[in-house]
Amino acid sequence: MLFYDRFAAVFYPLSYAMSLKSKTRMNCYPDIFALREWDIALLKRYRPIFCKLDKTCHLCALGPCKPYKENRGKCGIDETGFKAREGLLDAVIGASGHASHAVSLLEDLLAKFGEDSPVDAGPHNVIPTPVTTLITGCRPKKLGEFKNILAYIQRQLMHLLSSVSFGTEAAPEDFVSKALHAGMLDNLAMEIADIAQISAMNMPKGESNSPIVAIGLETVDTSKPVLLIIGHNSTVAHEIMHLVEGRSLKDKVEVCGLCCAASDGARHNHAFKIIGNQASQLEVIQSGIADVVILDTQCIRADAVLEARKVDSIVIATTQETALGFKDLTEMQLDEAVEYVLENGNGIVLDKKAAAEMAVNIAVRSQESGVRIKTTSRTPHPASGFLRVGRGLIRDSEIRGVAPSIVMGEIPGIVGIFGCPEEKGKGQGSRGKGQEAQKLAEEFLKRGYIVSTGGCASMDLASGDLFKNNPDFFDSGNLTNLGSCVSASHLIGACIKIAHIMCHRKLENNYQEIADYIINRVGAVVILWGAFTQKAFSSALGMARFGIPVIFGPKFKNYGLHLLGRDGEWLVKDKRLGDEVLAGPEPQNLLCVAETAEEALLLAAKLCMRPNDTSQGRKAKLKNYIELYKNTRRIIPPDINLFVRTHYDIPEGVEQEVSQSLKGAGWKRTFIPDPTLL
Repeated sequence: MLFYDRFAAVFYPLSYAMSLKSKTRMNCYPDIFALREWDIALLKRYRPIFCKLDKTCHLCALGPCKPYKENRGKCGIDETGFKAREGLLDAVIGASGHASHAVSLLEDLLAKFGEDSPVDAGPHNVIPTPVTTLITGCRPKKLGEFKNILAYIQRQLMHLLSSVSFGTEAAPEDFVSKALHAGMLDNLAMEIADIAQISAMNMPKGESNSPIVAIGLETVDTSKPVLLIIGHNSTVAHEIMHLVEGRSLKDKVEVCGLCCAASDGARHNHAFKIIGNQASQLEVIQSGIADVVILDTQCIRADAVLEARKVDSIVIATTQETALGFKDLTEMQLDEAVEYVLENGNGIVLDKKAAAEMAVNIAVRSQESGVRIKTTSRTPHPASGFLRVGRGLIRDSEIRGVAPSIVMGEIPGIVGIFGCPEEKGKGQGSRGKGQEAQKLAEEFLKRGYIVSTGGCASMDLASGDLFKNNPDFFDSGNLTNLGSCVSASHLIGACIKIAHIMCHRKLENNYQEIADYIINRVGAVVILWGAFTQKAFSSALGMARFGIPVIFGPKFKNYGLHLLGRDGEWLVKDKRLGDEVLAGPEPQNLLCVAETAEEALLLAAKLCMRPNDTSQGRKAKLKNYIELYKNTRRIIPPDINLFVRTHYDIPEGVEQEVSQSLKGAGWKRTFIPDPTLL
């Protein structure tokens, strides 16, 4: 038995047993090198730029070193390799966050519902897991089948993290390839997490016209005991809402939340109150409205406990990742654990049902005893908003309806708005109450793009009337809220389904062909705004590997990897003739930065262009790009010559201006290819 087989047999017995049972199936799972050739093809087009501010390496005991310009670190690595390695580390951290979330969420669901609980994405979705099926070749029918896929993700992340260690990888291009692999694993973990909770917790399964709920702090009745849930794992919210309903406490206890815990809580039960996104976490805790703060995992401020104790809010942690120095009360009898928490103000309970029991009991007791008097003088009153409850994945019927128009370019593009918010007033790139995100969404909706959102970004958009004024089925000029941040995987899934439906190719283990189709024919772009986490960074890397460009706000430079188009590297193979032809910079970048919302508008309009656009489709896309550019810069875009292939591409009303610009640039007519990078 080889060493790897011995290792797998000991540490991953389920995975190893399944691999022996079906070697062919296990071979479907791509390792780090499986898509390296595709990554190299992308890097030939898109030059990686490493601009992270760090200049000193502290990775090993030989340092610290400054591998700068001609100097190398003591391990021999140069500046570019050092910065590329930092990018891979950020990617692995982010992917590990989503993978850990998926693992712990699945464990909770399997404990409650069993391994035979069906994967159920509703009757309208033949392939409920397009990302999973494309990458692994699997079409899971039961929740228990996700365990093997998550074990695969964990193995791959282990190897990627090993590549960061002293004396391993040194080539910048392979660091980037491995970072893209981490991003793909991130996307896979996100889909598993959301499909698992959608299936088990009866969340919306892609239905349109999901309910619109009011959000904001003033929706919470502070005369009742208040339970505030912060984090991402929806299991504890699920358990608390069932307890409240089962004990007829709906009129006696308020259950509310922040961040994705709130989004998913409302998806499961519309009585769950959404206060807002992660940006308001500190001021909500400081307001003192919460009798009990329940923390699960991720996006939790390091000072959340300190601030909660200042206003006498009790804190209960529920995951190993967020232990916070609390005493583990998991094995303690409930009454004894409750007394401990009441006396000490905090504790950790890993069993979600027990944690829910404790939280409800403590909230009711603290109110009835009159011991805790809520702090009201510092209570903020953010403006009310209206959010459409997250609908989950995009239905197959919706994809069939829009796929031809997107591929031909007649619908100008799909724009995803995701990312993590930033506290208002915290410098450049801050969205405050979401005005910049709203501006982006409003402009794209007005121009007929399909706009999708999720997670904290959706709550930014909720402070206006966008969800009230725009339908949520997946079509031109409509706004869909997919759910929590892991629901961004459904936008990727929609692009995969478009390729599957239009090119009639299998999905199983067909990553390169589908990604090639997306980058050449599916006009989709994602905007991540504000100061975001490593999870958002790794998600973006996975999108880029799929051929979906991502635009970041100015804080992105802190992660330090751009993938920018190389001049003169815009050749594609024409499937009809077999020749290499010049197709133009479409999409021009895969990862790039916008310093302002106006710049993001221009970039998104440009990055939705694809070599396969028909003349009618390219005309519509250029009309948007030209109008947006003239609105902000008062002139025709100086790079317009790169995107006009024939005079039939020129929009009506600007023929003379565009023709003059083309003449000055020495433009030459080209033709529309049947493009591929393979």
